[in-house]
This record gives sequence, structure tokens and C-alpha cells, in this order.
Amino acid sequence: MDKDKLRALASDTLEPLISGAWLAPGERPSTARTSKAAFAGPCAIEFKAEREDTYRLVLKRSQPFERKSGQALSEIHVVRAFVDVVKGMKHGLDSWYSADLRATFPRRVVARALCRDKTQEEAVLAAIDQMSLWAGQQYEGKPIPAAIGFVPGDHAGLTSFHDFCCEKFSAVVSNGFDTLLTCNYDGQVIGHETLDNPEHPEFAPYRLGAIASWACDGRLALVLNRVGEILVFRNKQLVFARRAGHWHFLTHEPLITQMRRPQDEDVRQAIYETCLDSSLARTGACIGVVDSAHSYRWDRMLCTPGDTLHPAQSTKARVISAMISNQKFQGLDRRLRQELAAIDGATIMDHLGTVLAAGAIVQVQTGSSEGGRLAAAKELSKRGLGIKVSQDGRISGFRDGANDPVFSVM
Repeated sequence: MDKDKLRALASDTLEPLISGAWLAPGERPSTARTSKAAFAGPCAIEFKAEREDTYRLVLKRSQPFERKSGQALSEIHVVRAFVDVVKGMKHGLDSWYSADLRATFPRRVVARALCRDKTQEEAVLAAIDQMSLWAGQQYEGKPIPAAIGFVPGDHAGLTSFHDFCCEKFSAVVSNGFDTLLTCNYDGQVIGHETLDNPEHPEFAPYRLGAIASWACDGRLALVLNRVGEILVFRNKQLVFARRAGHWHFLTHEPLITQMRRPQDEDVRQAIYETCLDSSLARTGACIGVVDSAHSYRWDRMLCTPGDTLHPAQSTKARVISAMISNQKFQGLDRRLRQELAAIDGATIMDHLGTVLAAGAIVQVQTGSSEGGRLAAAKELSKRGLGIKVSQDGRISGFRDGANDPVFSVM
């Protein structure tokens, strides 16, 4: 395949799909004996469209790509799905309707990465397309939330998913939180489930814990939320999200490792969960971790005395201190952690998880042209770690005062 055409497709699809990734300039030589997609180091994946291509493009990222075996999805699986879709659409991409194919390209990559065969892929694509339609509609003047679950195995269908969705009531038979319509992988409706006593998986938004917990043992769940986002769950994890018209692939554990600070993994896990909850709730957040080397007089450098919890001098500080009740950040309920992070200002803790301030106004250098949360996160990173969660959902982490993020999500 022409390398310029493949580069253009990868730029439009892979770069936005895999957070923090970019295409390296140039290409690497390849032979017919080399695979179409393979690791070229911890932070690089090389790929080509066809076995006979004499080159491979290089996808890079500052944070390492995840390496997993079995059914767990990682970036290499997404790249391989991209390559498969490119090859299958090769002739169409050279036709007069190529612009139409390119517009639908990302959803096909998502479905190919999730499914084992063409039948499953078409069933999942039909669900994605239906949710996209519902996202632009209302039912009795209100946005439509929905959830569709796919169940493996030999399950007799009641009707085709397409025929079911021709009925207007189909838009309201699931609530997108703890009920879902169930289908088999042949694209037929098989029933409905109500979910009770949910777990709260680590790598899924708290309020969708019931559906995330259901999505295990080969089951797949798609959720349409009230702001028109499509979320895909597998193995009890959020694996894909379509936000603001763009698809994103998520891997979670490598980001917790990439934080590096604080050393306590439980604290890093709690911080990441809160970032994920804040992102999906669209509240935004700014979180800072002061490492042990900067623990002395950190408050004088970062915020005003009224923002600190030790001692709690202001009304805000006294109330927040009582809410926390001397618990570490990682010991707080996830709902409280998200609410603390949603307060205008920064949530700051030490390397052990002791909450030092919430809703703190961080003192940034004068003349900064950056947004408040971004400037605050970078300033916090000079004392350890600073994380910004935008209201549009993007998560960016900074360390040691660096201008570029060391990790990013969505």
C-alpha cells in the first residue's frame, strides 16, 4: 500500500485513538517475512498494511505500550485491528466514495479489536451505530441513555436487533446504569437484565460499576450516557470511549505505573480512579502530590494558609477536614474523592495519601497564558506530581516541572 496513504489514515485514526501516541517521521525497512504489526521497543510499534510492503511506519509514545497476552486488549491489538481494516478496505479507499469510508473507519477498528470474527463484528457495529443515532435524538424531550450487552454462547434470539430498534420503545428499555438489553453475537435480542449489588471495578467509572462488573467472561457491554458518549466495557474495564465524536482506547495499569510517584501503589490507584471518575462525570479536577523531598513548607510555595487542612483555619478547610476525618485519600469513598476533586481549585496530598488541601488556589507564575488547571498542574508537578482533568475529559499528568505530560488519557 502507498505509504503516504497509510500515513494519512494512521494520522486520522491511530493517533487520536491511542492516547499520547504520534507517528514518527519517515519509515523503517521491512520484508515479506516481517509481521504487519510488532513492538519495536517499549514505546514504539511498527506496522504496515500488507505483508509485501517494503516499509513499516512507527507509532511512538512517551509512556510505554502495554504488553498483555490472552483476551486482554492492548495497543498492539488496536494497531493490528487498524491494519486489518485498512487491508479489507484497500480498494474502496481508492474509489470515489473513499471519504465516506474514512468517516466510518474508526468504529470499524474498534469493532475489529473487540471481536473474534465477522459475524460478531457486524453485531457490535450495529449496536454502535444505533447508539450513535440515539445520541442525536430525544425521547419525550429528554436525552436517551442506553446499555446493550453481548452474551457469548448459543442463545436463541427473540428478534433481530435491527427489527427491535425499529420500534420506538426500544430507546427506553435500559437505563444505561444498572439495566441493559442483552443480545447474542449473531445480532439477535435475547432478553433484558437488571443488575444489583454492583462491584466497583478499579478501571471503570464508579457510577457504571454494575455494568462494568457484568462485562466479564466473554461478555461485552456498550453504554450510551446522557451527554451522547459511547462507552465500551470488557473484562470489567472501560476499554473504548467515544467522546466529542472521537474514539479513544484506554489501558489503565501502565498509567498507574507511569505516575511513579507516590511510591505507594494504593495511593496511585486511588488517584487514577478519581481522575477516571472526574473525567466521565465531566467535573474536571486538578490533583497534586507533594513528594517527601518537598514536604517542608510546601504550603508557602503553593497556596494560601486558608486553603490548608493542617491546621484548618477557614470555614472551607474545617468542613473538608471533618468530611475526611483523618482518613488517607486512598481510604476515602470514591464518591467523596470525586466530590473533593470537583471543588474549584486543587486537591493536594502528600506521598502517603494525607490530604493537605482541597479546593486550593495554586500560586502560578505571573504571565502564564495557559488555562488555570493546566498551569496549576504544572506548578504542582515541581513538587512531585500534578494532574489535570479537563471538563471535556482529557487527563494529563506532569512530573518535575516538565512542560510535556508524562502520560495522557483520552
